[in-house]
Parts: sequence; C-alpha cells; structure tokens
Amino acid sequence: MIKKMKKKTFLFSALLLVLILVSVTPASAHFMSSGKHSVDNGEIRWGTFHGSTQWTSARNTAIARWDAEGVINIAGDTSSTIEDLSFTDYSSKDGVLGSWTQFPGADRIRFNNYYFDDMRACERNKTALHEMGHALNLDHNSVAGSVMRSGTICQSFLGVHDKSDLRERW
Repeated sequence: MIKKMKKKTFLFSALLLVLILVSVTPASAHFMSSGKHSVDNGEIRWGTFHGSTQWTSARNTAIARWDAEGVINIAGDTSSTIEDLSFTDYSSKDGVLGSWTQFPGADRIRFNNYYFDDMRACERNKTALHEMGHALNLDHNSVAGSVMRSGTICQSFLGVHDKSDLRERW
C-alpha cells in the first residue's frame, strides 16, 4: 500500500513538472520587417529634427531603460552626429496612443496628447517604451509583462521577453 502511494505521488509529481515546463516555454521573438528600425551603426541618436515633446519624462524613461540594456547605444544628437530619431506630439481622437514612423533622415515617435493628458505617468512610460521598441525593430506581441503588448497598461520597466527580443535581434 505504501509503495502504491509513493508510486502515485511520484507519477503525479512528474506529471506536474512536465506541465510546468510546457507552460513556461519561452515565446518566440517578435521583429518587424527587415530594415524597419532607427538603429544606425549600433546606436540611435535622438533630437528635435521633427520638433519636440512635452512628455520628456516618458521619453527619458524609455531612452534610459532601453539604453541600460547595453545592446544599442541611445544618446542625444550632437553637432557632430546625425539624428536618427525625433520625439514629437500631436492631438487626435484617433485611438492611437503613440506611433513610430520611419522617414528618410530622422524617424519619428509621436505621442498623442488627446490620450496622454488623461493617462497616468506609468501608462505614458509604457507607451514611450513600446514606441522605442519599434524604433529598435521589435514588433507587437501578446506576452504578459512585455511593453510590446498593445494597450493602455501601467508599466515603467522592460519585460523579460522585451530584453530577450532585443538581444536576439541585435
């Protein structure tokens, strides 16, 4: 009887372990089409070619978090560098919190004042992190904890999947 119970406990434990391992399989990487990014020779230089933003805290949070990963150097533009990315604002009831657009010359991240005005700082940070992710060639995903999920979400840090995608891409 005791041997039977030990065997059942062992089988249950083994089954549980297998289920846990299957459920934590890493999600696949999510990248945008080839050539869609703001990275130039291992860096992104940002500035004001397309204008400026009133959401400097969200912008600075996004720059600092992605730059801290040490994969792509993200730094301000100088007189001796070429700007790769600008941050600007607009206002429209278009359902878009922010956007990244590739342009000849400097690409552009735009924050939508219509929504940003009513968002909490952590939601603006997540949107800025998300758009900077696009500038780094990352695409949307549905991974819990990832800044590349769409939507108004309170998050001021990069998720494990975001960091993994960044490293895998660059």
